[in-house]
This record gives sequence, structure tokens and C-alpha cells, in this order.
Amino acid sequence: MSNVEQYIPIDIKDVKLLDWLVDRAIVNRLWNEECSELRSLIKQVLTEECPLDEIRQEVVEPILYPVSVRILESLENSPFGSKNMIGQYTHQYTATWARIVKLFEKDNIFLADCAKNLTQNVKYDVPLFKKQIARATQVKQDSVKKQADCSNNITKYEAKYREKCAEIGIVGDHIKSELSGLVLDIPDLMTEISRSLGHIQPAISYYQTFVRFLLNSPDMEVCPILTYFVKHGNTPVSQWESPGVPMESSDSESSVEVIDPIETQDKNGCVYITTDNQEQIETDPEPTVPEVSTTIGNESPDDIDFGIDTIDFGTDIDFGEETVDYGDIDFGDEGGIEIDLLEAGEENKNQTLLDNTVTRNKIIDELYELSAFLSARCEEMGRDTESILSEIPDCPPEIQTAQLIGVGKMLAAVDLPLNQLTCDKMRHLLLLKNSEKYLDRLGDNLQSQLRLSDKMQDTIAELKERVVEAERTYEDVEPKLKRAIAVTKELKGCVEKHLSIRYKGRPVRIMGDINTL
Repeated sequence: MSNVEQYIPIDIKDVKLLDWLVDRAIVNRLWNEECSELRSLIKQVLTEECPLDEIRQEVVEPILYPVSVRILESLENSPFGSKNMIGQYTHQYTATWARIVKLFEKDNIFLADCAKNLTQNVKYDVPLFKKQIARATQVKQDSVKKQADCSNNITKYEAKYREKCAEIGIVGDHIKSELSGLVLDIPDLMTEISRSLGHIQPAISYYQTFVRFLLNSPDMEVCPILTYFVKHGNTPVSQWESPGVPMESSDSESSVEVIDPIETQDKNGCVYITTDNQEQIETDPEPTVPEVSTTIGNESPDDIDFGIDTIDFGTDIDFGEETVDYGDIDFGDEGGIEIDLLEAGEENKNQTLLDNTVTRNKIIDELYELSAFLSARCEEMGRDTESILSEIPDCPPEIQTAQLIGVGKMLAAVDLPLNQLTCDKMRHLLLLKNSEKYLDRLGDNLQSQLRLSDKMQDTIAELKERVVEAERTYEDVEPKLKRAIAVTKELKGCVEKHLSIRYKGRPVRIMGDINTL
């Protein structure tokens, strides 16, 4: 070999190393079949107890050639490495390892074994371990991130639950009982709304004056139910529909004096009814009805023939009337059953204007109408367009002298009862009062937020288990990865060293993914 060739490196692809050795007849093609004795010895030595603590950690599968050489060197340098006069080891454990090293070196089997394990590690084991570690790391990161998201969702759900409970007016510790107790607050709320409606009379008067003036209709009815409510209060619906009917029957004596009439009759038979003030009311006597004869000609009424024949039904006709035996059935005929029938709408008419759905909706509609008018007026007055109204002849002074501040106060007075009647709390209270099923439905709706929060808690518990499992996988796989990389590099160095010796010192380089581990 020339000096130039001595420095030319031999590059071998890592996954093609075994084929390279077989092609150059460095190892036998059937080397794997010649390893039966070697495998049996390795299996035997793994079952025996290692007498030296220094090498005990290395006596694990797989047993490779570099490992077996290192173990034998450690045993030779220990008291177990003594030999007899013919050069044999006196300790059986050391002799077994010497036999293993000798079988490895026979026919360069150790090169084939190293090439096989190197290829296995580079192509399969190391990528698998890296993938498992990457997956475990990703699962851990995703789980931690999802835990944070679930914690934020729990905070949102609980805040939303408390917010809904605050809107309704409950604490939320005992939902059903607290919702049932809310119905008792309705009379007080209605009293407060009635008090608020009592302050909107200036707004109603202003609106009535404005509408009647613009439409030139002095008798036009504007906001009738609000006008009645401000004047009479929260009366029953029956009184609103029939204003002339008193709300309660009075037990006091009537102020009307009852006068007994006096009857007199003149000579012509006319009857006069007189009182103490000598007023007379003339009545006619009973009229005399002339008697009418019902005979025709010389015939008597009994002799008239109407052409109606008498039908003889006989006496043997069976009409199927049989007596049915009902046995011991008790139909309850002895005791009477009383059924109370209410006239249609009678129960609703006994409700007050704010309790009744129809009249309450009318009040809300008129409040919306009044609020919209006053809002428009405030906007118009803010644009300095009031000079147009002042130029209209016969414009009422109530309209001309109105100021923006005054109209704004009217609008605030109208919006207060309107908001009280249309808020979520009042809507829930009225539904709770009129429907028992709504209590369960509203309670389930509120508890749905808590159920979502509990679901997030369960999700967090599952994510924590995933994190623990991912950490366990990482801790289990990472040592295997490090050992596989270390063994691969050791095998690479061993093969390169022996091939370089075989080729008289030429550098041998194993190329490929092995250099990026």
C-alpha cells in the first residue's frame, strides 16, 4: 500500500455496515447460525450471581463484545482473575467470560454482531425512543395548557353563575328554595312600581297636550291605562274595565229616600200613581179581550176531520227494554258532587292591573310609547328647533315653555318604572309565579353553569393523570435513549478501530445518521 492510499479514509454507510462486511468476506454470511454456543453462554452467565460489584450493573442484556471485553478486564484485575500453571482461570465465572470473548472473536463474529446492533439502534431504537420522548413532552405541554384553559373556564362559569343569580336576586347556595322565596317579594316590588308610576303624571299631561294639539283632537284619548293607573292606582282589572262598578259593596244605608206610591182610580177606570209631591202617573186599565168563536158553520169543534188516521201499534211490540243488573257497582248516587264553575276570565279580572298579563303588557306598551316620545323631544330640543313650534298659532304654553331639563326629568321618571317592569328579575319572578314548571327549568338553567364547572374539574383531573403518565414515560424512556446512544457510539468506535487495524491503519469512518444522534 502506497503512502497516499494509507491516508485515504474508508467511508461506510451505517445501515449498510453488515452488508459491507459480508461482501468483503470479513464475516461469514451465515455468522448468525454459528452463535448458538455464544448465546447459551451469555444466557448462562446472566443467571449466575456476579461476584464483583464493579461490573454488576453491566451484566445486563444485551451483552455486546465491548461490554464482555470490559468485564473480562475487570475480572482479570480482581482476585477472581488468577490462573493455574497451564494458563487457565481458576474461577469458573471468569473462565466463562473468557470463553464468551473468545467466541466473539472467532471468525470476526463480534464485527457482525456490532454491525447488527449498531444498525438496529440507528434505524429503529433511537428514533423510537426519541419519538416517545417527544410525544410525552408534547402531551405534557398540551395537558398543562389545557389545564390553564379549564381553570379559566371554571372561573368564567362560576362568575356567570353568580352574575345570573345576582340578576335574579338570589345567593345561589340553595337554588330551589331561594327561587321559591322570591315569589314572596312580588307584592313589595309591585308596590314600588306603583309608587314610581305615580310620578309620571307630568309626562302624560305633556304628551296628551302635544298629541291633541298636533292632531287638533281635544278629546283624543292618550295613554288611557296609564292615566287611569296614576289616578286610581293598582286596582283590580274588573274596576278598570267597568269604572262605574264600585270596588267594594258598602254596608252603610243608602242616601236615597224610598217613597211609597199612592194609587187612585177615577170614574173612567184610569189608575193614577201619586206621591207626596202630588205628581200623577196615568195608567190604563186592563184591556178587554173579546171572545172569539171557534165553530165553523153548524159543526162543533169535535166534529172537524183533520185527515189524521189513528195508527194501531198492537200490544206485542218488543221495544228491547230490559232491566240491566249492575251487581254491586256503587255509582255514588247517594252523595251529591258539587262542582264550582267560574266564569271565563273571572279569575283574571280579580287580579290587579300589574298582576294581570294583558293589562301589564298594555302599561309597558304605553310606557315605551311615552319614553320614545320624550326621547325624541329631548333630541329635538337639543338641536334648537323649538322656534318652529313657537311660530305655530295657538300653540299651548305648556309646549312653548317646556325646557330640555324638564323633559329629561320626565323621561327619567318614565324609564324608572319601565326598567322595573322589563328587567330580567321581574320577568323571572312573574314566570315563577305563574308556572311551577318554570321553577325547575330556571333552576336547571342556573345549575347548568355549575355542571359545566364540574365537568371542567373532571377534565382537569384527567389532564393531571395524563401529565403524570407522560412524566412517567419520559423518566422511563430517557435512560434507554441515553444508553442506546452511548452503546451505539461505543460500537461505532469498536468497529472503526478493528477495521482500521485490519486495513493497516487506514482511517475508517462510519457515515450516516449515527453521527447526528
